[in-house]
Amino acid sequence: MGPRASVKKLRMAKNSPHRIEIFSGGCGLCEEAADIVELGKCKDCKMEVLDVNSEENRGIVKRYSISAVPSIVIDGRIKVVGVPTFSWFCGDEFYKMLEEKFPLKP
Repeated sequence: MGPRASVKKLRMAKNSPHRIEIFSGGCGLCEEAADIVELGKCKDCKMEVLDVNSEENRGIVKRYSISAVPSIVIDGRIKVVGVPTFSWFCGDEFYKMLEEKFPLKP
């Protein structure tokens, strides 16, 4: 295997970036959830904190059936409600575990 093949293999092994949306009511628990995710996410993942009380977010709040804050939605497929009680770390295995334990139900 030449150097190019090694570089290609490393690129393929790299974690995929994720879109993380944190639905917040502006409370201390919401801030804590955002801090946990911010500390554990990688630089390629995009995190956005959305105010559930904002008129412009009403559609997405309804789409994801957000009824409690904080709620964390990842890639539109995973929904964690409440402050995570686990360490957040970016990695494909971590997100696979989240998808199995916290699937976003339609």
